[in-house]
Amino acid sequence: MIDIENIHAAAKVLKDLIVRTPTVFSPVLSERTNAKIFLKLENLQLTGAFKIRGALNKISRLTSSERKRGVITASSGNHGLAVSYGAKVFDLEATVYVPKNPNLEKLAAIKALGARVIQVGKDYEEAYREAIETQGKTGAVFIHAFDDPAIIAGQGTIGLEVLQDLPEFDTLIVPVGGGGLISGIAAAAKGMKPEIRVVGVQSAGAPAVYESWRRRRIVKKESVETIADGLASRHPGDLTFRMIQKYVDEMFLVTDSQICQAILFLARKLHIIAEPSGAASLAALLFKYKPSVEEKIGLIISGGNISGELLKRIATSRP
Repeated sequence: MIDIENIHAAAKVLKDLIVRTPTVFSPVLSERTNAKIFLKLENLQLTGAFKIRGALNKISRLTSSERKRGVITASSGNHGLAVSYGAKVFDLEATVYVPKNPNLEKLAAIKALGARVIQVGKDYEEAYREAIETQGKTGAVFIHAFDDPAIIAGQGTIGLEVLQDLPEFDTLIVPVGGGGLISGIAAAAKGMKPEIRVVGVQSAGAPAVYESWRRRRIVKKESVETIADGLASRHPGDLTFRMIQKYVDEMFLVTDSQICQAILFLARKLHIIAEPSGAASLAALLFKYKPSVEEKIGLIISGGNISGELLKRIATSRP
C-alpha cells in the first residue's frame, strides 16, 4: 500500500520534471452549485494529461541494467504518451502497445517521441496481454498503466499539490479508469487531511471499478464501451482495488452523454479543453453529486488530449 511518505518521495523526483499545474476557482460552477468549486488542471500538464507523473516516477527509479533493456507498456493513449516521453528524457528504447482504434492524435504524438508502436486488440486489455507476452520474450521492463506502486505514488503528487493550494478542501472528485489516479490522490489527501471526502467517477460503459468498490471484491468485465478511452478498464488492479476500498468514500457512474455535456460546458463556459476522461469529474458534479452549501470541492480535470474530430462531433451534435 502506498502512503503519503511514498508520495512525498515521488514529489521530490518529479519537482524539476513536470509542470505544477494550477488549481483554479470557478465562479460559474460555484454559483451554479451554491458551493465553492475549484479545478485542478492536469490538461495543462506536459503531454496533456496526469499520466506523466507516474511514468516519470517509475522510469526514474530503474537501475542502469533495467534501462539498457528498454521499457514496454500497453495503453489506450495517455499512459503510452507519458512512457514515450519518459523514455526520451532518460534515453531509453520504448515499445507501446495500443488498441487498433486509438485516438489518432495521441498515436501520432507517441510516434513523434520515438517509441515503437504496435496496434493490436479491440481495447486496452487485449493490448496489455500482447505487451506482457512480448515482455516475457524480450526482457524489457514493463511499465503498468495503473497497478504499480511507483505509478500510483507519482499520480498521488496531484493530491499533495491540491491540498497545498487549498488545505480547506472538503471533497475531491476524481476520474477512475484502472484506479491509479484516485488511489494516489486519495492516499495523499487522506494522509494530509483524514476527514476529506474522496469521490470517484467512472463511465457507465466501463463500470468495473465502481462495481468492485460496491461489492468489495474485484469485478471483471468481458468488454467495455465508452467515449472515454482513459476510463476504459475491464477491472481494477489488485493494488488499486485495495487502496480504493481503504480510501474512497463514494463512487458514481456517468453516461457518455453526460460526459459530452461536461466537455461542452468546460469549453463554452470556462474555455477549458478536456478529453472525455478529463471531463468525467465535472459530469459527476453536474449530474450526480449533490454538494452542500459552501462545500469546497476540487475537480480533477485529468487530461486534455481530445481529438479535433471528436470535439467537433460533440459540439455539432448538441445545441
